Amino acid sequence: MSNFEELLALAEELMEQKMGNCLSDLQRTVLLTTLQGNRRTYDKIAEECGYSPKYLKQDIAPKLWQLLSEILDTKITKSNIKSILEKKMSEQPQVAELSLSTSFLPISSSPVDLSPVVSVSEKGNILLVDDQPENLKLLSDLLEEQGYEVQQAINGVIALQAIAVGSPDVVLLDIHMPQLDGYTVCQRLKANPNTQDIPVIFVSALDEAWDKVKAFSVGGSDYITKPFKTVEVLARVENQLKVRHLQLEVQSLQQELKKKNYQLQQALQKLQSIDHQGFLPSSNSLLNNA
Repeated sequence: MSNFEELLALAEELMEQKMGNCLSDLQRTVLLTTLQGNRRTYDKIAEECGYSPKYLKQDIAPKLWQLLSEILDTKITKSNIKSILEKKMSEQPQVAELSLSTSFLPISSSPVDLSPVVSVSEKGNILLVDDQPENLKLLSDLLEEQGYEVQQAINGVIALQAIAVGSPDVVLLDIHMPQLDGYTVCQRLKANPNTQDIPVIFVSALDEAWDKVKAFSVGGSDYITKPFKTVEVLARVENQLKVRHLQLEVQSLQQELKKKNYQLQQALQKLQSIDHQGFLPSSNSLLNNA
C-alpha cells in the first residue's frame, strides 16, 4: 500500500469510527487525486468518471471537504488535507488497513456507491438511475432521510455494472436516458436469472397510458409519474420492499423444504436397504412370535 493509499485508509477509518460509514467511490477518487498532488481538475475528474462537472463541483466536493473537516476537527481544503492526514498518521502509527481492492473499478467512474465495506441499511438498499444529477440528489436526500442506503447511477450502462457488483433491493429507474433507456435496462435485468427478481419502479415524466403499459410489459413492478409526491415515492418503495422480503422468505423456506425432503429420501433409502438385507424382522415373523 502506497503512502497515498495509507492516508486514504486513515481518512476512511476515522470516518467509520466517527460517522459509521465510508467514502463513496467518487469521493475516494477526488481525495486520492488531491493527496497525490495530481493536477486533474474537477472538470477532468467528472469527465473521466461520467459525472456532470456541476454535480461534482457543487455537491460532491464541497460535501467531501465539509465531512473531512468534521472528522478531523479542523478546516479542510485541497491544499492542507495531505499535511493534516500525515500529522494524524504520525500520531496513530497503528492504523488498521482497509481493503482498497475494489475502490477503483471501472464502474467507480459512475455516481454510484459500490464499496462493499459500506454498511447496508436494515430498511433496504435502493439504486437510483437517472441522467439528471438534480433528480438523483432529490431522490437520494429523500430516501436517505428515511434510513435507506442509496446508490446512484447516471445512465443505464453504469446501472447494470453497479447491479452486477451488488444487487440492490429496489431499483428506481428513469426511462429517457442516453445509451440505454429504462425499458432496455429493465429487460436486461429480467432476462438475467441473478437479477430478475429485483423490483423495478419506473420514475418518469411520461404519463401516457402506452408508456405505462410498456413499462409493465418489460417487467416493471410499479410506475411513478414526475413530478412525484414524496409520500407516494416512499409508499411505493416500502411496498416493493415488503414484497421483495416476502419473496426472499418464501425462497428460503423452499430451499429448507428441499433440504429436508432430500434428507428424508436419504433416510428412507437407507432404511429400505437395511430391510432388503434381512436385518429387519418382517411383519409375519413378529405376529408368529407374538
